[in-house]
Amino acid sequence: MTAALSVNGWTDEAESLPAIPTEVKDAEASKEILHALRHFHLGNPGVRKQFEPLADDLLPPLLNPYRDATRLRYDYPLFLYPADDETGNEAPVLAKPIARFLQDMANSFAPDEGSTQILKDNLPRLEWDLRNHLRNENAPVDARTTLTELASAMVERLHLNSESSEILRNDLDRLIDAAPKNGQFLAYGQYPAIHLLIHVIRSRIKPRQIQFQQQIQGYIRDLNKLLQVERDKSAEATQPESLENSVGFGADMFDPAALSKVMDHSHGSIGMSAERLQRVKDALSTLESYQGEEILGRFVHMGTLDTTHLAGIPGFEVTTAPEPCAHATELFDREAEQLAKVFAAARIARLEIESLYDPAIHDPWFDNFSWEAFSQDELLLVPAVIALDAADRVAGPSMQAFSQLLSSGRPVHILVRVLAHANPGTSTNSDPFSNYRSELGYFGISHRQAVVSQASAARPEKLLEHFSTALEATRTSLHLINVGLRPTGEDAGLNAWLIAGAALEGRVHPFFHINPSAGDSFADRMDFSGNPQPEKEWPVSPFSYLDENSSQVDTELAFTFADYALLINNLHEHFAPVPLVCESDSLLPIAEYLALSQEEAETSIPFVWGVNKAGELRQLAITRTLVQACRDRLNFWHTLQEMSGIRNRYVELAVEEASQQIKAEAAAEREQLNEEHEQALDTARAEVAGEVMGRLTDVLLGMEFTTGTAQMPTATSAPSQHAETAAEEMSEAEASAAEEEEEALGFDEAWIDSPLCTTCNDCTNMNPLMFVYNDNKQAVIADLNAGTYLQLVEAAEICPSKCIHPGKPFNPGEAGLEELVERAAAFN
Repeated sequence: MTAALSVNGWTDEAESLPAIPTEVKDAEASKEILHALRHFHLGNPGVRKQFEPLADDLLPPLLNPYRDATRLRYDYPLFLYPADDETGNEAPVLAKPIARFLQDMANSFAPDEGSTQILKDNLPRLEWDLRNHLRNENAPVDARTTLTELASAMVERLHLNSESSEILRNDLDRLIDAAPKNGQFLAYGQYPAIHLLIHVIRSRIKPRQIQFQQQIQGYIRDLNKLLQVERDKSAEATQPESLENSVGFGADMFDPAALSKVMDHSHGSIGMSAERLQRVKDALSTLESYQGEEILGRFVHMGTLDTTHLAGIPGFEVTTAPEPCAHATELFDREAEQLAKVFAAARIARLEIESLYDPAIHDPWFDNFSWEAFSQDELLLVPAVIALDAADRVAGPSMQAFSQLLSSGRPVHILVRVLAHANPGTSTNSDPFSNYRSELGYFGISHRQAVVSQASAARPEKLLEHFSTALEATRTSLHLINVGLRPTGEDAGLNAWLIAGAALEGRVHPFFHINPSAGDSFADRMDFSGNPQPEKEWPVSPFSYLDENSSQVDTELAFTFADYALLINNLHEHFAPVPLVCESDSLLPIAEYLALSQEEAETSIPFVWGVNKAGELRQLAITRTLVQACRDRLNFWHTLQEMSGIRNRYVELAVEEASQQIKAEAAAEREQLNEEHEQALDTARAEVAGEVMGRLTDVLLGMEFTTGTAQMPTATSAPSQHAETAAEEMSEAEASAAEEEEEALGFDEAWIDSPLCTTCNDCTNMNPLMFVYNDNKQAVIADLNAGTYLQLVEAAEICPSKCIHPGKPFNPGEAGLEELVERAAAFN
């Protein structure tokens, strides 16, 4: 499993490896057992009674180390950072896992490693106390109050000496003071995803509301100044009553009537038009009547949700309706209609203050001003509306309202709780494997302009990221949340967080996030991070066990949908323990079985491993129905991989086609180069032959013969001196021509036919001083003296394109030249 599933170190008890029980194998019995197992695998319920009942304490081997939930160290409780309600600044960090939060707080006032050592040594104990104290809490609790309560109890329980106790108590007080005021702890309770969404909404919307209220107050001041200037232009401004009011404090010390008489009563400035004056007054009246939004969000559900712990949360309301999606639409429209007047007044105020309002342009705009014209900042000021519904409802009777809301563009959040093992397209009590699974995430993606995310509160950082992105996108958002189930066997001790994490590991509930605001292509809009080993079909983890001979076996084990199904009591009918006496190569792990072709799979029986509380490792055969469910989940996983650009078949085909094209072009170029090379050799041979014949002719023509009758030599007569000299010159000419031809055709020096080089790096790796690449990344010989003739021959032998020609040895003193020349002959 992932590193997040780590057992803490609060116990010294060593983990024992699971072991396969020792049992004598029976070949004859194995045949009968395999026959029954095939019937079970193919769906014959009559043979199930031939096998022992499936024990309630069986777990997938990779989850067995976490059987004791009290020893499990994980992210929860979370510390939720508050937003600053006074300044309107957003919290820089939304939340932190408890271990990281405590460590950061301690380091904030004691960064040195040796300081506050007693406190730092006991932070894991405080973490454990917090997790244990909050295990039954479903709503956030005040962090400082909780820490104060647990800190006192921890000091008393440690029984330290008085000096150490005082030091620890003081350090704990400093830790509590370092915690941000109004911060909260959130345990993994009943609805952690809802509380995290509330936290995101409060952290992101509340600061904006404060800033908007401050902006409105500024508009009100500026509009009043604008109207005051207009009043100052009127005749009433110089009347005694107006003058008395304008003086303010100390007016009783002036005679307003006398002051009015001495003032100039002429009017030189042009006043506002009546229409503009009324527009400014209307905008001012609307802004002054706006008192801000007390409500940050409204939840709508059918009434089947236990919302007792949601009641009383400041800034949030919970209502019920028979159709949550439809009612959520009505709530948003009602709220947006009221705020449209305020937003229009704010825009008009800004235009009037800057003297930019043009009735011809702006009157029609504001006459039709509605939520579709809201800016992103204005949409974020509308109280969030969240429809809470179940997967089987939105995939069934509520499908129409669900789809209409997704297509509307209204920034309403739809939060759907998903049972990872179930099929939303079938009824709750029916077999979840009777049909292919209805993937609500895929259905949401088909509504191209909606934000769609599939996540889990088991990975809070990723879920908070999805919520924040959806809120900023100001679009309809669908959140498919798996919160995990506790298995029926309470002895297993697994908590909901662990099971929700297992759903992520087994491709049961993979994470993804689609944000249309990021772009039109999936490469831009899809986030596939958070999934373990996303390039693989199933995550693979190291696994060790003891075989029948008590020998340790170290291997790797995939975690599949079938492994996850073992956690669900309702799916135990799809498993049958393989008797210990049975041994056969026909039994295959499910991950290997799924990789077989249909013909190969017909002779095999798939199984998963299970470990009971005693640490016994057992093979569990599974039904064909469960195998098909594994294939179905794997198919959707492949779809998500392709959408995210991982193992994209189109890319693979394009790469294959490009590779074949490159190879074909290289082969054609190589063939052309060979032809040109042969033509050059033929031309060289012809030129050399012509030159030799020309020289021979010149020799013959240059010979001197005796004038008159030629005298034929006899056997006893000696040749003349002239004839001997001519013969010698002719022999020398012929020898010289032959040597030149041999030199032209023999290639004594080493060379590389560079155009044929494939850049394989073999020769440059052997001797990077002798062999280098030219500008075309093809090999040439840089310096023969930097290497040996042996290296030249060896390079020629390993060259895949056979383009290295060693020539003749350039160092006659090198050892073993006779053998090397023979080896080099094949390449010259």
